[in-house]
Amino acid sequence: MAVKEFLKSKLFFKHLLLIVLSFFAILVIMNFVLKIYTRHGYEYEVPNIVNKVLSEVEGSEDLSKFNIVIMDSIYKEGVAYGTILTQDPNPGNMVKKGRKIYVTIAASNGEIVQMCNCKDLGLKSAVQTLVDKGLKVGTILFRTSAFKSTPIVVEQRYKGQIISPGTDIQSGERIDLVVEVTSTTEFVAVPDIIGRTENEAEILLWKAGLNVGSKNYEGERDETHTRVSYYTPANKNVIIGTSISLNLCNDTSRKYQKELDRFREDLKKQEIIETSPTTEEETIENNEE
Repeated sequence: MAVKEFLKSKLFFKHLLLIVLSFFAILVIMNFVLKIYTRHGYEYEVPNIVNKVLSEVEGSEDLSKFNIVIMDSIYKEGVAYGTILTQDPNPGNMVKKGRKIYVTIAASNGEIVQMCNCKDLGLKSAVQTLVDKGLKVGTILFRTSAFKSTPIVVEQRYKGQIISPGTDIQSGERIDLVVEVTSTTEFVAVPDIIGRTENEAEILLWKAGLNVGSKNYEGERDETHTRVSYYTPANKNVIIGTSISLNLCNDTSRKYQKELDRFREDLKKQEIIETSPTTEEETIENNEE
């Protein structure tokens, strides 16, 4: 059979059709196999596990499709061991089954650091030195001295005992400072801590010669978004060493902004009352009454 006649024959078209069909069949099969191999179309939303304890969520149904990998552990005061601090990928991302979620958890103890020397430093410098070392201020104790024109640290204590510079101590621990001042009844201005994070507010109070009192948390505690919405006593000036209690609220909530605005307004009213002059006649009338 001549080539031209074969190209025009039914046999040629039959074979050509079989080749085309086979080609498409192979494409379909390969596509199907690739979908199975890559799990194409089967993606799952990453749950939010930040602030949850790792041991409690590892066996949960939400995480059965993922693998948890601990990347680092960081000591956080007041945070339970194993609490998840960060995660990657972030919550809400769509990923395939078996994807690894990398987390940072809270360590049981802080790293060991060497105690710094705060003695003979001004209060502000001593506070900053402790903070830079990864330590916190416990209680600031004041006593009078006729020889100190500015607040000077004369002792540093840990759990009631004097602690020497160079002593090994875990980061995050609290150090009490004994400070000598000319008068323990002098007034100091409360720093602007409204809208500050918990850590920022503490440092500002310590540097001003004030202690941190009780703390009230509205909502879930968060290092970044938990901020001071108001404090007590709500005065512009207080006696040195006064304990300032903090109310902390998540800055993403509506209540936070309302409390912030209301407290600032109260401070303004108080400032107007304190600075308004009282005439001699008003004073006499008040005394007669």
